[in-house]
Amino acid sequence: MKRSTLIDDLAIKYKYLNHADVERTVELVFKHLGNALVQGQRIEIRNVGTWAVKTRQPRIARNPKTGEKVQVGIKKSVAFRMAKYLKIRINSNTPEEEVNQKIEKMYQGK
Repeated sequence: MKRSTLIDDLAIKYKYLNHADVERTVELVFKHLGNALVQGQRIEIRNVGTWAVKTRQPRIARNPKTGEKVQVGIKKSVAFRMAKYLKIRINSNTPEEEVNQKIEKMYQGK
């Protein structure tokens, strides 16, 4: 799904909002999510997953072309961990209603 598709779908679903307002809202949400990651914060969206910044320590690597050793500095990347709910939905070929029942059973013991 592209950002424009998300904006179009939300504008159709929420007819009382005009397209420009939906677009600004989506842009604002993504801007805040990006800012949180830049600041090193963890993002958690229930039933979807979590995003966190991972830091790789400096290391010595090898240039594959020349074979010489090269010092590589600290690198940061974003890691995503899928929520159980999403994992079950993606990996099952069952109707959504059945998946929801499985998830309800999973959380009844907690």
